[in-house]
Amino acid sequence: MTSIEEYPWINNIFQDIDMSNLPHASIIEGSKGLGKLLLAKKIAHEILCNSLDKASENLILNNSHPDLFINSDNTKILISEIRQLIDFSNLSSAISKAKVIILQNCENMNLESQNAILKTLEEPPENTFIIMTSSKRRSLNQTIYSRCNKILIRDLDQNQLTEWVKSQGIEDFNYYDYPSYLAPIDILENIENGRANDYLDLTGILLDFSLNKISPINTLKKIIDIDLLPVDKINLIIDFYTNLLKSKASDNPFSGKFIKLNNLNFSKILLSDVINELNSLRGMFSKVSGLNETHTLKFIIFKLNTIIKQ
Repeated sequence: MTSIEEYPWINNIFQDIDMSNLPHASIIEGSKGLGKLLLAKKIAHEILCNSLDKASENLILNNSHPDLFINSDNTKILISEIRQLIDFSNLSSAISKAKVIILQNCENMNLESQNAILKTLEEPPENTFIIMTSSKRRSLNQTIYSRCNKILIRDLDQNQLTEWVKSQGIEDFNYYDYPSYLAPIDILENIENGRANDYLDLTGILLDFSLNKISPINTLKKIIDIDLLPVDKINLIIDFYTNLLKSKASDNPFSGKFIKLNNLNFSKILLSDVINELNSLRGMFSKVSGLNETHTLKFIIFKLNTIIKQ
């Protein structure tokens, strides 16, 4: 299995779990990309395998262990899949002394699915462990949530994230080049597949715009040409100027390629008002189908231009 020692924030949580007294139902909570499924599989490995059982370990890694059920990673978990889960829970274990059910993204269960799984959570078959993962547990039936042992993976702060990414060999990593919603594993994946270049291009454009090196019109044209979804561009723009505001408010200066931003003079109050306005619109941007990218970005860029370049 992928070693969780590579992910210290997960490993620390695992080390604190008392496997000898593990409840039959647990829920692992945390943002997307923090390694919830990795932690769930590690727990499953400890339940189903001994430390020398490499064959079973590989079966878990490939989702093919006969005593392990993992649901498909779909946007919806329908009643048919929950029925498969329940049928599996009632089977005798095949090669281990227990069975493990991993229900990833459990908030994707519809109401019928949530009602169906509740009895299994309340009265699980003997030697059956259910581990659910969730990024949006508020969407989950509170009765289900109350029946589970809670395991929380907290977001990494700026220093923790920077230290970990650099430990993976990415020495030129800069926290401000990436949207705040990208978790460590997602950031590393984006760097490895080259997608990070789009984020770097966008923050480079915003840097030049803020330093008055390019006009609002040219800024708009360059941002439109970047191969990111409109909502991703909007999120990163908001994050960029939120970080600028935080830096000024906390007297925590930028470094590296962003160091010149420390010399910018602007109204923190006005920028704060604009960021609040954009944040209030952020949810709408993500829901509107057929969002007019040019008009939306033009509104944002020219709004910022009146404040940053006073």
